[in-house]
Amino acid sequence: MLGIGGDATGAFRVYHLSKIPRELFDLVQARGYAFFFESLFIAHVNDLNIKEVPIKLPARTYGHSKMNVREIQRSVAQLLRLSIANKTNSAQFRLAKMVTEVDVGLIDPQGWDSYWNRKKKRSALVYEVVAAAYRNVVIKERLNTVIRREFPKGSKLLHAGCGSGQVDVDLHDHAEITAVDISVPALELYSKENPRAFAVKHASIFSLPFADASFDGAYNLGVVEHFEKDELRRILAELRRVIRPGGRLVVFWPHAYATSVAVLNSFHWVMNDVLKKDVHLHPPEVSLVRSKREAAELLENCGFDLVSYTFGARDMYVQAVVVANVRATAAEHLATA
Repeated sequence: MLGIGGDATGAFRVYHLSKIPRELFDLVQARGYAFFFESLFIAHVNDLNIKEVPIKLPARTYGHSKMNVREIQRSVAQLLRLSIANKTNSAQFRLAKMVTEVDVGLIDPQGWDSYWNRKKKRSALVYEVVAAAYRNVVIKERLNTVIRREFPKGSKLLHAGCGSGQVDVDLHDHAEITAVDISVPALELYSKENPRAFAVKHASIFSLPFADASFDGAYNLGVVEHFEKDELRRILAELRRVIRPGGRLVVFWPHAYATSVAVLNSFHWVMNDVLKKDVHLHPPEVSLVRSKREAAELLENCGFDLVSYTFGARDMYVQAVVVANVRATAAEHLATA
């Protein structure tokens, strides 16, 4: 079955509808002539085969284009929106891979599904522009540097609490990454952002579905601050279990005096205390780190030895970057002797 359409340039689009997922056309937001631009762009983003087909057409009989000035303005505006959206959140134009192994018994008391479902909406463009700039300029480059410094090429890494994974996109040529999250909508976003991920798993970071010492290391960003200290100990103990002895843990841990925390607190104060809007951009941050000593004590109690702790201008005063080694037990020393 073919679908055919043309535009004012005389170019025609021929769609092999039996080979195009119906959901792909649901991603197209444009109406009118701009539909052709956006549908072709989305087909390209989703790796559909696009070819030129030469055809011979009779001369236009009406003597002028049927595309009026208003349609030209709409098409140009749509092209600009596509360009901005593609730079800030290109995954919104890709079809999500269904998470096939969903653990229906998992309970998410913090409500991350609703948080990530809001992220999936293209209507939240303004927030996403700001958030994407923050992730790409501040977080992503720093993560790339730390992961490549701490882990040799080819390492097997666990991203524990992966979220949408926009910061991971440049790491797959360096490491074999398995991503885990409790939120299915987050995993769908991660799959769209990271088609080269080794595996994407629905699981709780309190009970990871992996054997002991499965990974060379693990990392997460913007996760630990959402849990109370006793919960953090359980999380760290589980991460220590799945990381091999001598492996490493990297945590990007928001600081109590971070610039990002100040901005978010100010925003919540204006929206909730002044305007009475009851707006919450994410679950509460109950365990922001305050010092190197605090991080070291918590890690050491859970079987890790602190390697480095940095928080300052280099990290734009956003998050403390914490690196720790898995301390081998006496039994593990004997097993490897």
